[in-house]
Amino acid sequence: MASVPVPYSHVDCSLRALAGQAQGFGRFAVGGLHGDLYHVTTLSDDGPGSLRAGCRKKEPLWIVFEVSGTIELSSHLSVSSYKTIDGRGQRIKLTGKGLRLKECEHVIICNLEFEAGRGHDVDAIQIKPNSNHIWIDRCSLKDYADGLIDITRESTNITISR
Repeated sequence: MASVPVPYSHVDCSLRALAGQAQGFGRFAVGGLHGDLYHVTTLSDDGPGSLRAGCRKKEPLWIVFEVSGTIELSSHLSVSSYKTIDGRGQRIKLTGKGLRLKECEHVIICNLEFEAGRGHDVDAIQIKPNSNHIWIDRCSLKDYADGLIDITRESTNITISR
């Protein structure tokens, strides 16, 4: 499989330079800038090395992928505060359900594909009450039962770009 070009590779050689590229209302989102790297090593919905396991951790994390492929989500994937989900350099597709950012802050989501979400109230990305400082960049979203991105109830300082 050919390698996927890495967006923002012009910034510098630091993986975390991405955090300084945000624009618009979400430009102050730091995501997992000050946390450890978390490596997704499996396309499984849950368990050690999964995206879900990284997203549920409470500490700041910069989540990167060591694998490419499709992750079939059996339920909404809740993302906690101070996370960067960085799909650059891999091809990651999420299907079945979507991401849920509920009462969280400082989240960056970059370079993911969302497709074929099914079920009641299933959006690719839900940004729920009182979430702020969110940056969603270079994501491809299509074919979700309810909608693509749902931003509700006092959520602020959000940028959706490219």
